[in-house]
Amino acid sequence: MITSILKFGLSDGLAKIATFLTTLYVAKSLSPDLFGMYSLVVVMFEITFILISFNIQATTRIDYFKETESSFSIIKKNHISITLIILCLLSVSLFFIETNHRLILLLLLSCALLRTLSAFIMAIFQCSGKVNSYVISNIIFVLFLAMFTFIFVTLGMSYLSWLYSMLIASTVQLIVVINIFGVRSFKKYLPTRFAVESLKKTFIPAALFMPQALGWWLKSGAERIIISDSLGNVVLGVYALAVQFASITFMYVTILNLALVPEINKLIQRRNFEEMHKYLLMSSFSLIIICALIGILGFLVIDHIYSYDYILAKSYLPFLLMASLPQAIMLIYINVLYFNKEGKFVATLIMTTFSIQAVINFFLIDYFGIYGVISVSLVINTTALFCVINKIRQLKYNF
Repeated sequence: MITSILKFGLSDGLAKIATFLTTLYVAKSLSPDLFGMYSLVVVMFEITFILISFNIQATTRIDYFKETESSFSIIKKNHISITLIILCLLSVSLFFIETNHRLILLLLLSCALLRTLSAFIMAIFQCSGKVNSYVISNIIFVLFLAMFTFIFVTLGMSYLSWLYSMLIASTVQLIVVINIFGVRSFKKYLPTRFAVESLKKTFIPAALFMPQALGWWLKSGAERIIISDSLGNVVLGVYALAVQFASITFMYVTILNLALVPEINKLIQRRNFEEMHKYLLMSSFSLIIICALIGILGFLVIDHIYSYDYILAKSYLPFLLMASLPQAIMLIYINVLYFNKEGKFVATLIMTTFSIQAVINFFLIDYFGIYGVISVSLVINTTALFCVINKIRQLKYNF
């Protein structure tokens, strides 16, 4: 467990740090207005990836432990078939949008497909304990993404720099991942024919994750679009900088879960609930410490590096960290629900609560501004966390 955490931590830690520093550089190089547009491009990629991947990485981490090898292969073939069908359907929109937006959509679709295939194989790396393969694949992607974003921003390619860099990094990563995994091993998951009845069996379990994925996107993506539309890209750019610091909390949770999920699953299988509780509580406590450290770091960096245009980001940060903490803790606890086939409950909870948050923001943001957005987030996140803990108690895990 400790060795895996250290390796995953080194990999994702370096990856997240590289991404974090790159974004800070972009914010410093661009005006708040352009940085706001940069944030919107990232948001558009996130929703495109959610649709095209159709949660392949999430279902893979479950199917790998619960299905036989032959059944797993069939399910993943079907899932990739669904991905290609969705890609084709989204590609039709190329004929109905303005010419100057077609290139952006084409880049979004291409990047999403490449990332989907890599995410699938890397989920297998994680579940099969091939930590080194995961580490190499992850670091290569982030280094290329960071390096080319830096280059393109320096060359003056503005808010589209990230998207061009994503295309290069995604292509390189997929090549590396396939070579490590083996071309022959990769081919056995590629669909050779479409069987409607078989696709349905794969579609339904994967679709159960979709409300959750869309809910998470509504949480951050829709929020940024609403801020941009109501308060302008300048405000969005300043807010996005503060969010970038707060996002370190979720980077930490992502790293933690890479090692924690397999361990939690094993402990539940063995019915060792006392040890499971110990892992969950220690992980939650570590999040409180992380949030405090992020607040100190954020204040220092904003004060000494950024211009007066970004000064309000320092005021937003403490409140964003308070709002982020219950959400981050929830991301740890829902692992228990996933194992117990409560994905439908999680998906419904996430979609419902974060949809409510998006609706409130949409109608009231003109009245309560950014601090109101953060306050609503705190209430919604805390409510969702209590619902998750209550559901786990109903599973009789002695909470």
